[in-house]
This record gives sequence, C-alpha cells and structure tokens, in this order.
Amino acid sequence: MTKKLLFFLILTFFLMSICMSGSGVVAKENPEFVKVTSPPPKYETVSGMVKNGSVVSISVVLTNFSKEIEGNKSELFFHSDLENPVWGISIDGLPKECSSPFTIDHRKVTEARITLTGKAPEVNTRKDNVTLLNITQKIKEEYSLIDIKRGVTSEIIEDAITAMDEAQKKLESANWTIANATKAGVDVSEADTNFETARLYLKDANDAYWGGRAEDSIEAARNASHYAVLAKEKAESTVGSMKYRNYGILAAVVIIAIVAFVFLIRHRGRKRGIY
Repeated sequence: MTKKLLFFLILTFFLMSICMSGSGVVAKENPEFVKVTSPPPKYETVSGMVKNGSVVSISVVLTNFSKEIEGNKSELFFHSDLENPVWGISIDGLPKECSSPFTIDHRKVTEARITLTGKAPEVNTRKDNVTLLNITQKIKEEYSLIDIKRGVTSEIIEDAITAMDEAQKKLESANWTIANATKAGVDVSEADTNFETARLYLKDANDAYWGGRAEDSIEAARNASHYAVLAKEKAESTVGSMKYRNYGILAAVVIIAIVAFVFLIRHRGRKRGIY
C-alpha cells in the first residue's frame, strides 16, 4: 500500500510540473492584436517577377482588433517602393483619409480595408526584394502586419541575363575541350586566341549589364558565345587533325612493315630456289 501511495504522489507531482511548464510557455507567446487577410497582388509579370513600369494593385483587410491592448488604440504605418502610390483606407465600409500613421480605435473598428495602387519602379538591372507593401502596427512597440516583396525586371533585362548565361556555358564547354586537347599534346594556340576574345566579350557584357545598358550587354554576350563556339570547334578540329595524322603515320608504318615482310619472304624463297 505504501509503495502504491508513493508512486501516486510521484506521478501527481510529475503531471503538475508538466502543466505548470506548459502554462508558462503559453504566457510567453505574443497576443494576436489583429487578423490580416490579403489576396495576391495584381501586376504584369516577366519570368515570374513584376514587370517594371506595370501597375500594381494590392488590397489588405484587417479584422479582429484586440480589445485587450493598453489605451485601446494602435497606429498603422504604411510604406511602399512603388512609384506614385495611391493609398486608400475604409473603416467598416466608410472611406477615410489615409495617412501614415493612421490611428485605429480597437473598441470601435470591426474592419479596416487598405488598398494600394502604384507603378512598379523602372529598373535597369533586375532588382530583388522590392517592397510593394509594408504595414506595421505600433502599440508600445512596432509589429509587422504584412510585408510583400517581389523581384522587378523587364524583358530586355531578362534577355541580357539569358544571353550572358548562355555565353558562360559555352565558355565553360570550350575551356573543357581546350584543356583536354592540351593534355593530349595538341597545339591549341588558335583556340586559345578565340577563347580569350570570348572571355573579354563576356566581361564587356557583364560591365554593360551592371551599368544599366541591357542592349549592349546582349550584343557583347552574343559575341562571347560566337567566339566561344569558334574556340571549341578549333580545338576539336585540331585534335581531329592530329588523330588523322596519327592514323596516317600508323598506316604508313603498317604498309612498310607489310612490304618489308613480303620482301623478306621473297628473299628467303630465292635462297631456297622456290622463286
């Protein structure tokens, strides 16, 4: 009986410890001050990113404002990297003047709807993590409610990136072919010259891209691809010529050996009086 009682006391203490530990974790969690819902932003795309200069439209709905906050009010701060942004806000269906910060009375507001329309920034190179919309809420501290970031690009920028990627791949392929030809003892001086020209054109393409000159980058990248292909073809043809030359030498050696063998057989035949 004593053992059972002792076991029961230990089990009870263990369960109480777990419960107290669990309640402590919950107490440390930050309360939810508002619920945020937003459909996907609307904009034109290029390669899955926002097309520069296109119109971007975003809508955000805030509901379930907490009544437990100190002072019963909070402030909303709005930010966007869009050009000429037009903000709108309605409180429970009634339009209000949108300012940043905007004060929300949690006791009176059921729903706040924020809208934003603006132009995606004009870019000369692909820009990642452009802020389309950011809303933060300040009570005592600031809390991020929603932060929408996207990449911004254009058709010609993506064409330049594609052209440089293709040129880089062709350079790598040419370099591999030239390296193998060099190991085989082949003279690859002409291939090296074309490869160096291709490399310089690719450098020009990168410089033009980062300088915001996508058209110049495309032209230079295409030249880089052209000379990289020439370098590879030259190395391959030189290796091929060397193989044919080696085959010719081998064939000549075989023919000489055959002639010598036939001559030797005939010479022995004469000595024996056969021929």
